[in-house]
Amino acid sequence: MFSTAGGRCLMTGGQVPMNTQLPNASLIQEQVRALCSANVEVHAFEQLDSTSVWLREHARDLVMASESALHVCITDWQSAGVGRRGKAWQAQAGNLMFSLLAHSDKPARELIGLSLVTGIAVAETLQATANIRVQLKWPNDLILADAKLGGLITELSPVSLPESMQGTQLLTGIGINLLHDEEILRLSIGATSLEAAGVACSRMDRDAMAARLIAGILTAHHRFEEAGWSAFAQRWAALDWLRGKEVLIHRDKSTEQAVARGVNEQGALLVERAGEITPVYSGNVSIRPTV
Repeated sequence: MFSTAGGRCLMTGGQVPMNTQLPNASLIQEQVRALCSANVEVHAFEQLDSTSVWLREHARDLVMASESALHVCITDWQSAGVGRRGKAWQAQAGNLMFSLLAHSDKPARELIGLSLVTGIAVAETLQATANIRVQLKWPNDLILADAKLGGLITELSPVSLPESMQGTQLLTGIGINLLHDEEILRLSIGATSLEAAGVACSRMDRDAMAARLIAGILTAHHRFEEAGWSAFAQRWAALDWLRGKEVLIHRDKSTEQAVARGVNEQGALLVERAGEITPVYSGNVSIRPTV
């Protein structure tokens, strides 16, 4: 079954666009089922503060009330999306913004690296769907023609309800720029879009793409649980935008220069300094190419 979850939702801030449209929940659900046989319940909105926040706040009720362990929240316009380290992100109506709530029987310590696996699934699906070369910037940026096309974040947390369910709750948020946006370009943050690359996406195209991405993510997550990082190491290497580049590593009040050398099986970025290769983990570390 699918849910429109009330369709339009009141915002806490931001000017609401007038051209919002409800994503097609039934189309997304049916296509996901056809692509990977997964029973996903889709909750669609015209407007929402944040798809990830909505799923996080409703996770208990969804798990207790639904026969499905998989829930997707998608919106046509998001006013208060949250990225890595709590950074706010807002896009115009018609872009691709959704979050996926899932469950794993494994403890979180065995799922380290899952965020990178999610990125691989998204990049490969976009390449196959839109015929464009998408790369990944560690840990969670999608890169097209050396500019940011979008981002993703996967959160792992222990499952507490229902009592019979154990393991880890997986919450993945995806944001992809489909439409050209002068407001973002004026921020000089190197953003781009599928439209800028010559790929036109209608609302129906957007919803079909969401279904393919969801199916790709679920398939990749299942593969990761079965085979671990070894099944994805070469796939990441083929998409790694930072590999071989000089980077700046910002830690608190210090900045270090190094060369990116890929990632390890824990999902850490490997960097070389003075001939020594060491891992860098996410947190208060940001990576920027020096050239």
